[in-house]
Amino acid sequence: MAKARFNIAGKSGRESIRIVGNVRQTQLITTFGIGATVDFVHDTVIVAGTDDWDTGNNAGNVESRKIFNENLQSIAGVEFFLEPKASGSSGWVKPKDIPAFVFPEMLYCPKCKRLVTAKEALNATPKKPNRCCLSRPDGAQCTGTLIASRFIVVCENGHLEDFPYDWWIHGDAGCQAGRAARFSMYNISDRSDIDSLFVKCDICGKQRGMSSAFAPAAFGGDHGYSCKGNHPHLKEKKAKNEPDCEMQLKTRLRSSSSVYYPVTASALLIPPWSREAVIIVERLFDALQYMPDPKQYLQTKTTPTTTVSQLLDAYAIIKARKGTAAPRSEREIYIDEYRVLSEGASENEPGDYSAYVADVPVGFEKHIEQITIVDRLTVTETLMGFTRLKPWGGEYSDNGEGTRRLAPLSAIRKTWLPATQLRGEGIFIRFRQGMLKKWVKRVHGRYSKMEHHLSLSFLRSRTDRFSPEYVLMHTFSHLLIRQLANECGYSAASIKEKIYSTFTSPSSKNEKMSGVLIYLASSDCDGSLGGLVSIAQNPERLRIILENMLIKAAWCSGDPLCITSTEQGFDALNYSACHDCMLLPETSCEFRNVLLDRVSLVGTPDAPQLGFMGSILNNYEEINEDWQDESIEDEPNITITETRHQLFGDYTDWTDASALFDDHVIQVMTLNNAPLAESYEVELLIDSHPVHALLLWETQKVIVYEELSMDDAAVLEVHGWTCLDANNLTAEGISEAFGGTQSG
Repeated sequence: MAKARFNIAGKSGRESIRIVGNVRQTQLITTFGIGATVDFVHDTVIVAGTDDWDTGNNAGNVESRKIFNENLQSIAGVEFFLEPKASGSSGWVKPKDIPAFVFPEMLYCPKCKRLVTAKEALNATPKKPNRCCLSRPDGAQCTGTLIASRFIVVCENGHLEDFPYDWWIHGDAGCQAGRAARFSMYNISDRSDIDSLFVKCDICGKQRGMSSAFAPAAFGGDHGYSCKGNHPHLKEKKAKNEPDCEMQLKTRLRSSSSVYYPVTASALLIPPWSREAVIIVERLFDALQYMPDPKQYLQTKTTPTTTVSQLLDAYAIIKARKGTAAPRSEREIYIDEYRVLSEGASENEPGDYSAYVADVPVGFEKHIEQITIVDRLTVTETLMGFTRLKPWGGEYSDNGEGTRRLAPLSAIRKTWLPATQLRGEGIFIRFRQGMLKKWVKRVHGRYSKMEHHLSLSFLRSRTDRFSPEYVLMHTFSHLLIRQLANECGYSAASIKEKIYSTFTSPSSKNEKMSGVLIYLASSDCDGSLGGLVSIAQNPERLRIILENMLIKAAWCSGDPLCITSTEQGFDALNYSACHDCMLLPETSCEFRNVLLDRVSLVGTPDAPQLGFMGSILNNYEEINEDWQDESIEDEPNITITETRHQLFGDYTDWTDASALFDDHVIQVMTLNNAPLAESYEVELLIDSHPVHALLLWETQKVIVYEELSMDDAAVLEVHGWTCLDANNLTAEGISEAFGGTQSG
């Protein structure tokens, strides 16, 4: 529920408060969070800050709205979280739970084409502040309905203002007619495009087009319009101790998605923090820590499912954690969750987490090591702040390298953040690390270009998450969510993912992870219907879903462009992934719909071995596949016989050796500056099995062949060799083989 009020004074000098609409609690943490503009039926408002969430009329129920999640508290640096107030409705009186302010404050009348401030409209008609209060040229009252102005100005530090119409027309001098300016906005020649839109001062007659307002430097220059540092979601429009803003304002439509980017964080509630006894004691800890003997008090807090002994154990756990000054990192929290999910069976103690192990579907045992059904799952999601114009890059403060600071949620920083607790269910799938290692060797360097693009993007602070294994598991997760939505009737937006992949940055606390959690968690019935649990409980049904997923992933309506692409998506951070085959609603994806590649899972028609599950889709047996052995040989069982002809040393370049090879070979090698091969007419032995190579670069581990079986190619590629077909030599293939970016 949301109430809204004008952050301007009416005739009486008091605030005018009225109900404007309803939003769900979860929306107040995501889409319509603090600082977001929301269009209701009759009003457009900005959701107010959290300054009043724990004071005044809201102070009485703060304790019941507190949420505790130790792991998330450590990341966010807060003492607890607070749920938005939701008092419900009696059917007669609508509750006033969440404050909001009218924004933009400049309103527009579509009937008379004029602009009027919300304050002026409120003073003229307090009972109908949406009614136009201006007179028509004939003197009659205009009866148009006011709507919010389309245009606002924004800066990258999160500041927001009404579009400065007066300055746009008159500059710093203002209207020269000596009267308060009055503006109208209209399109010329009955057009509706931005180039035909003009704003005019009705007093002095001066006008200016709106199209140039969207120019990057429209408010710059010596006589520009500077940012005032306004936060219209705060009471006084300012945050305490915030430095002056030097960023340049930019014009945006108020409904533009770039006006508001919420920054959220989430964490699972896992043992021991999910135990009922721990949850009880956490709410009492502030009082318990000052008691010389908390046992007597805890005896009055037992429940039918918790004992005094369990409450005392919980107190000891919480006291130990509170005494640890060092905050925990995101890596440590991921590792904690991964360990709990990998354990399978959960504790017998009552609480907000329950899980057990299920059977792996037949045919997938080589690739999937474990499936854990989480039939009781709790996720805490918090709003940490927001950015405007550009999405958050992953840093909590400006480090001088272009990352953006978060806009404040309150005028004075609080010891808590707004959050919601979502309950649902999930399926955890853990992959065999030995098979992942072998797959990484098969794709040898394929994702170096993607990693390079990530290092140049605004997400460069998240390179610690990047690895070929992450791309594979992220791809698997997206495809499975899409298949579950198709076959099981769930909305794709209601299913979420969490990828447990080894962090690549060095740390003494690192741990290898290889799992995916697919879960439903919401405040409504979608999260607790038992649908995911029933799927995982039936291995045959899950097998069909996984097989259908692979079949569907093998083809996209965008092929062959999609399957061969290595530069799709935002900042070219996707390979074979587009809206038709891979992408999910933003609420479902944990990494902004990037780092995806269908080829990582199913391969290509010409190279199915590039897919982690290509052997399942194409029904071929993978070479030397001892899938139960997590180890992998470091040294390849490949030898080069002495029956070869030397090339490098006997010849100076490809033109010098033109008598030995077809003109096509010489031409392609020369045009692409390929180094002269070390040998030609070479025989390699794979476990005593001979393989003939036309050309050999032993140092770079590259061969050119005329005939090569799929199995032999797979073995060579597993051990880092690049195999080029002499009958299909291309400039791209040669460039990738010797340029460090190999697509296989």
